[in-house]
Amino acid sequence: MFRKITFLLFFIILFPACSPKETKAVNSNISTCKRIVSTAPSITETLFALGLGKNIVGVTENCLYPEETKGIAKVGKHLDVGSEAVLALNPDTVFVLSINAPLEQKLETLGVNSVTLKQSTLDDFFHSVTQIGEACGVQKEAAELNRRIAGGLSELSEKIIGTEPKKRAMVVIGRDYYDFRIKDVYIAGNDGFLGEIMKRAGFDNVYSGSIAYPKVQVEGIIALNPDVIIDIILVPMQPYQLENAKKLWSRLPVNAAKNNEIYIKTEEFWTIPGPRIIKIAEEMKNL
Repeated sequence: MFRKITFLLFFIILFPACSPKETKAVNSNISTCKRIVSTAPSITETLFALGLGKNIVGVTENCLYPEETKGIAKVGKHLDVGSEAVLALNPDTVFVLSINAPLEQKLETLGVNSVTLKQSTLDDFFHSVTQIGEACGVQKEAAELNRRIAGGLSELSEKIIGTEPKKRAMVVIGRDYYDFRIKDVYIAGNDGFLGEIMKRAGFDNVYSGSIAYPKVQVEGIIALNPDVIIDIILVPMQPYQLENAKKLWSRLPVNAAKNNEIYIKTEEFWTIPGPRIIKIAEEMKNL
């Protein structure tokens, strides 16, 4: 199956509407955040941005940033975290994404203090920062982080006001990367953080429907006729394979191919709804 459909967003929220629970209220009456386990890259980056990195005792194998994560114990892969590995680290606080309901329920059964976060949209991300701040007693740092990121996004949006007409962009977040054709393509809709960042960066989303991450085939892409194609590729590929990927897109009869507006992105932060979302927006604008 790995060679058939490869999802790049294995560590962001693909289907936020599928989350069975709302975010859990934070219990601020107990001593927490001295020994933290993070179960998602976006959470890990947020914790470090809030100055809590020194308190983290466990992260997932997908948590690669910042560099300090390399020396922290691993508790499994994102969405495949081992509760036994978590327990072995004797944490006082475990941060869990809302889509990882099985882990959340398991931790509750074991009596482990957990805080559930949702980070599928920009508003969700800002709220999750506030939640972490309340749980760990770093409310001031959380407010400052939110202010800095929100301010950066607003400043970016102000710079592109009046730069009409807007280009229609398509951000590819998963497809069959090992086929010699373009097929089984998943793109960012309007419901998630990438769709929101597109707007902040001055683009119109080529997709106007209500599905968070719609699947389209080549005929649909031709009908959508994007002016810009951004293909996020995180699977292992050699430089010539990345070049071939760009050539595949360039063969399509769409504006992006005609105007050479096809971009291949291989940096992992493009798929993480964390503090580096401002960097995604800046890079997208600079395209």
